[in-house]
Amino acid sequence: MQKPKGLYWWFLGFISVTLFGLELVFDDVLLTSKTDEITSTTKVLIVLLGGSIVVLIVLTLLRRYLLWQQIERSTLEGTDRIQSSRALSVVPLVRAILISFTVVIAGLTALSEAGVNIGPMLAGAGIVGIVLGMGAQSLLRDILAGLFFVFDDAFRIGEYVEIGERRGTVENISLRSMQIRHHRGALQTIPYGKIDAVSNLSRDWTVTKLNFHLPQDTNIMKVKEIVKRVSAELMKHEELGPTFIAPLKFQGIYDIDLYGLTVRVKFTSIPGEQFTARREIYSRLKEAFAENGIEFARRSVAIEGSHLSDEPSIRVAAAAEDTENSVESFPSVSSAARNSGE
Repeated sequence: MQKPKGLYWWFLGFISVTLFGLELVFDDVLLTSKTDEITSTTKVLIVLLGGSIVVLIVLTLLRRYLLWQQIERSTLEGTDRIQSSRALSVVPLVRAILISFTVVIAGLTALSEAGVNIGPMLAGAGIVGIVLGMGAQSLLRDILAGLFFVFDDAFRIGEYVEIGERRGTVENISLRSMQIRHHRGALQTIPYGKIDAVSNLSRDWTVTKLNFHLPQDTNIMKVKEIVKRVSAELMKHEELGPTFIAPLKFQGIYDIDLYGLTVRVKFTSIPGEQFTARREIYSRLKEAFAENGIEFARRSVAIEGSHLSDEPSIRVAAAAEDTENSVESFPSVSSAARNSGE
């Protein structure tokens, strides 16, 4: 899909012609017409209407451009999924800025057309602006940072992001801050000026790595064959198969300690689908390991007490039993992607 030629120049030209036309209307018709005199109220209404038309035109062009961007990206990626989250993120912010700017300009123009001297008002507004600029530096920093984040397309409404120690789904983007919903329900409001970096977990693809802690005498080749078989089954799954970008792969031994060895598997999937795939992989591999006699490693303590008399032996046995009950089993199954949020 080809980009419309001269979109930006056409837009700038249209605005210039529109403003020039309004200038001619006011100069040649409204101000100099003697046969059809128009009242100040009518002039004010025309100014406000013209400002509203400009806002509508700009927003319409912006929506069309963002839609074209998304269609082109979907075509290049070979997918029919067209997401509107980009428009949902940018358009409200631009609309707020345009409406504020248009209201101020149209309001001042309307007052001027009504015969009000706006010179003192502009001077007072300038002084107030200087005072606010000196006293509201954090607010200005938040607004400017937000503009850069949004136009850099760092995040969109509906995407899952991680900002420092906070993570959640973007629910609202305003002029000064953004709101993300944690997967446990908490709504977190974060000013843009407090954001150093954003990790977007909803773009393009996601890699999930899973660790399994097995006994040291485990047959690794057998484990590899099991993972390969489970991977083939998942790729043929009617619902889960299409969510995999790269199939489940065995990465070999990741670590060895006193209690066993850790093997790792990984897969690449569509963002947001990794959680369902991870649960299914855990379930199938656990069942496959059990069918092939492969157990997960467990932390154990061996106490030699054959040389002790009956009474010390009983006390040692009781202490060992208490220790066994209080110490949790070694985490034989772990995930390298637990912090990705679920």
